[in-house]
Formats: sequence, structure tokens, C-alpha cells
Amino acid sequence: MEPITVQVVDPEKGRSYRAQLKMNADGCAIDTNVPQEQLGQPAYYLSPGWIDLHAHVYDGVANLSVPADDGGLRTGVHLVVDAGSAGEATLPGFMKYVAPQFRTEIKAWLNISSIGLVHLREVATLDHIDIDKTVKAVQDNRSFVCGIKVRSSGAIVGQMGLQPLQLAKLAAREAGVPVMVHIGEAPPVIDGVLDLLEDGDVVTHCYHGKTGHPWMKDGRPSRALQNALDRGVKLDVGHGAASFNFDVCRKALAAGVPPTCISTDLHIRNIRGPVYDMATTMSKLLASGMPLDDVISAVTLRPAQVLGLDDWCSLDGVIKKATLFKVEAPAEALQYRDSQGNVIVPEQTIVPTAIIAAGQYTPVSGL
Repeated sequence: MEPITVQVVDPEKGRSYRAQLKMNADGCAIDTNVPQEQLGQPAYYLSPGWIDLHAHVYDGVANLSVPADDGGLRTGVHLVVDAGSAGEATLPGFMKYVAPQFRTEIKAWLNISSIGLVHLREVATLDHIDIDKTVKAVQDNRSFVCGIKVRSSGAIVGQMGLQPLQLAKLAAREAGVPVMVHIGEAPPVIDGVLDLLEDGDVVTHCYHGKTGHPWMKDGRPSRALQNALDRGVKLDVGHGAASFNFDVCRKALAAGVPPTCISTDLHIRNIRGPVYDMATTMSKLLASGMPLDDVISAVTLRPAQVLGLDDWCSLDGVIKKATLFKVEAPAEALQYRDSQGNVIVPEQTIVPTAIIAAGQYTPVSGL
């Protein structure tokens, strides 16, 4: 590989700079010693490897899941975190038979329902929740399981109200991990959901446009949401087929409340639109007013912090994980749609071009 001038976006050090990407005997590394006047214009941006904190990749088993590589390395994403496709009873199959089939690294939020997403009303009854077995599954598989997932919206919980979330919080406290909670239509009322969350917990679908979302009309967080943020609760985009609204997002960004993490909620009902992939989701946040460096932080440093991956963003020495990408004007007229069909016309799009894994450079077209 010939040396390449890159614009490095380094969220760990909080800076962006031009440098040269070189291949040496041990693998790809960034050379910051080349004089700036010799570098020329960057061919690509380079960041730590992207993380998708919320997707569904228990392919062939759980409802809605897609192959991990389709939303993973082929799209610039090094780590896909499955959000509740598996529960404690179905986790062994995920780990033993499905995850090893893909090149993309996988971790999982374990569903509070033992059966996971075998069907889509997994917590409409408490019959499938076993706290002791769930806690044990987390503790026995901490390298794979990062926390507990619970869906807490009316179409899913039915008459159970806050009970699935309360039980998820109980299991998470016992296991010493955070909760990721899906929010949507009431019941339960969002204030009751938010009041149960603690430092490190994650609210996914934070910019959904359904009745009862946790935002004021001017984009400021509701009192319950502000209180949760003050306690250290994290916000995750989780675009999905029904859970991202441009107007809600733009107003929140304008009010100074960006997401902690950007994720896709990728599954079979949105991979062909409106989500498509991580880069499209990132481009939507960019078009909504989120600065590029913050967008990159929200798919690298911030999710790595949620997952406790302390060295994920290191770009020193031989590069372990990085994504190369372009930021360019669309070649032709392009429209992005949110989950309600609203349209935005982007001025720039983020396009992944290559990944570096264990020091080796591979164009995404070859994955």
C-alpha cells in the first residue's frame, strides 16, 4: 500500500489533524512526522473503528435479524451490538452457532425475556422472565454480554406496564451491568420509564416522533428526561423502521442535546430503507446539524465508553481498528427519509471506503 494522506478524527484526544497513513512491517500506522506542506489534501478521513450499539443480527433465528456483516465490516462498522435478539434461553445458540459465522465482531444486550425476539411481544407476559437465569447468563458471558435490553412501549408490554423494565433493572443491578431501554408509544408514560434509569443506562430511540416522546416543542428535554440526563443516563439514536424523526432530532440538537451514541437498529424491515446502514444514519445526523467530529465520537468513543472498551479508540502504533471514509456532496439528487416519511436533502454524505483491522488495510468493496 502506498502512503495515503488522511484527515485523522481522533475523539480520544479531541482533535482532528492531517497525517500520513503508511504500511510498515507490522501493519498500518499513522505517521505524524511528515511536514504538513508535503502532505497535500487528504484522500480520506480516518477514525477509530465504528461501533453500532443497537442492531439485530441473530440471523436465521430471531425475528427481524440480518447477517452481521451486512451491517458490519462491509459498511465500515467493526463492532455490532445486538439489542435483545437473544434472551438467556437462546443466548448459547447465538454465541456458538451464529456469531462465529461472521467476520464482524458481535456483542449483545441480553433481553430480559428468556426467549428474546422469537416473537415481538416478548414481555407482554411475565411468564418468560427468569431473573436468576438472566443474571447468571450475564455473569457467565461478560465478554459477550454488555447489559440487559428491555422494550418498554405499549405495543410490546401490553398490560404489563413498567414491570418488564423494573425486572430488567433488578437483573442489571444484580449482574452489575447497564440497561438499554427501548422507548416509544405510551403506555407506559415516558416519565415513569425515565425515573427508573440510573447512571450508565441507555435510552434508545431517543428521537422517535411518536406521541409521548420526552421532548418539549422547542427541543428542550422534558423535566423527567433532564433529570435522567443529570443522573448520567445516555441517549442513543436507534433509528429503526419507526423510531427516528428529523424534526425531533433537529430541535434537540439546536437546543444543545445531542445523542450520546448513534446507532441504526438495523433489521430486515429497514435495511433497504429508511435506515440502510450506519453511514446513512450518521449522514442524517450530520444533515440535521450535528458537527462531523461529534458524529464520529458518537459511533466510536461514546459507545466504547458505554461498553467499557477503554482502548478501542487508540490510534497509536499499529492500528488495531479504524474506518476510512469520505465526506462528499452526493453525486446526484439525494433524499433521506425518517421513520415517518419526512424528507431531508443532505448537502454532504459520509461514505466508508476501507477498514483497518489488526493493522491490515481492506477496502470495503473487498469485504
